[in-house]
Amino acid sequence: MTYLLFVAIGACAVVLVSGAPADDKQVHAQFQSTDLSDALLRSLLDDFLTNLDSWNVTTSDSAIIKQRKHLKGTRALIEAQGYPAEDHVVVTEDGYILSMFRIPRPDCPPVFLMHGLLASSADYVVLGKHRALASVLYEAGFDVWLGNARGTTESRRHKTLVPGDAKFWDFSWHEIGSQDLPALIDHVLNATNQTSLHYVGHSQGTTTFFVMGSERQEYMAKVKTFVALAPIAFVNDIRSIPVRLMAVAPNALGDLIRLMGANEFLPNSKLVSWLGDTFCADGDITQPLCYDIMFLIGGTDSQQMNATAIPDILANTPAGAATKQLIHYGQLIAKWRQEFRQYDHGWLGNLFRYQSLSPPEYNLSKISATTYLFTSDNDLLSVKKNVEELVRRLPSIAPDGVKKVPFRKFNHLDYIFGKNAKELVYNDIVKIIRRHDNNKIPAF
Repeated sequence: MTYLLFVAIGACAVVLVSGAPADDKQVHAQFQSTDLSDALLRSLLDDFLTNLDSWNVTTSDSAIIKQRKHLKGTRALIEAQGYPAEDHVVVTEDGYILSMFRIPRPDCPPVFLMHGLLASSADYVVLGKHRALASVLYEAGFDVWLGNARGTTESRRHKTLVPGDAKFWDFSWHEIGSQDLPALIDHVLNATNQTSLHYVGHSQGTTTFFVMGSERQEYMAKVKTFVALAPIAFVNDIRSIPVRLMAVAPNALGDLIRLMGANEFLPNSKLVSWLGDTFCADGDITQPLCYDIMFLIGGTDSQQMNATAIPDILANTPAGAATKQLIHYGQLIAKWRQEFRQYDHGWLGNLFRYQSLSPPEYNLSKISATTYLFTSDNDLLSVKKNVEELVRRLPSIAPDGVKKVPFRKFNHLDYIFGKNAKELVYNDIVKIIRRHDNNKIPAF
């Protein structure tokens, strides 16, 4: 997220500094496929200036932040909230060693949470007790499990490779869906002696589920319900300008990145740390601008921005990813549009790997788990038209399975970090899971 922040800052600078009508027209032409472009950038700047005072951390919030150490890592966040915590280690078929965390309620229905791109399991606990999704589910009587994809902060190990090896990063979200999720789900079911679980994913955590359902259909019998927060498979109408910028010539960009040896996206570099500390640290006058750039990526929503949680959020996010994960999304945006396909290795690579010139489409008709899709009007990444295409393709959406968040400005990141995510989304998730477990979960 931080790297996207700085890419977006550069994009904003080009547009806002130029200011000339001719330049505005050029920018509009570049993004004519979206209705945002320069108008959105200018509205974001207006929003920043108008709401600067209201976005500042209050005196009481500042005192709380200064008195405590920012918590890093999922286990530390769980224990700070007074919950029990377990560490689990899972090894995939291709040798990646993944960390998973549990907030245990033995003999209660297991709920598995999977994070999005550049995120980790910490996302589901960072809002704190009674507010974070993991906390809400645990207090509702569920056995909560939090997964981490390969390459993230909590899962940077392999049986034979190290993160310094280019081969370590030779994966996209396809491998997370086809390798990581099956291994993590099997571990949960073996540890709990259960035959099925409930799956909740956000953003890329939904993409990887779609991959698993297509490529490992046998795992659909192991999932009672699939709750997709801001689902992403089709990307034709994505309205986030930074994401669209990064989707320009993704294969050529990938070749350049690999030539430079940058196989990991968002490595722990001094430059990125300096930029974050200088412009986005708590108390900085420019911090609200950092919020605004986040809004540029996922949608504006100053009302849901939780200033108190920002130090802990920045201590855990971004959590890293393979460059190929972003390139894979870029390929869908740049080339395949309303098609959900596997990674494009170029026509020669595709012939070798797939025995066809083009990468195969994922078969969404194989996803038989009962599905619920949560959408919002102000999400620039999981947009209405693309979700509608998902609804047409998925065969097992519940009768009331498409749920629109009842808050007009709710954005892509609010599902995880929003002040009122509990009232707007999480309580509904609890009701859904209870319904499919015959309301047998005890009250706590």
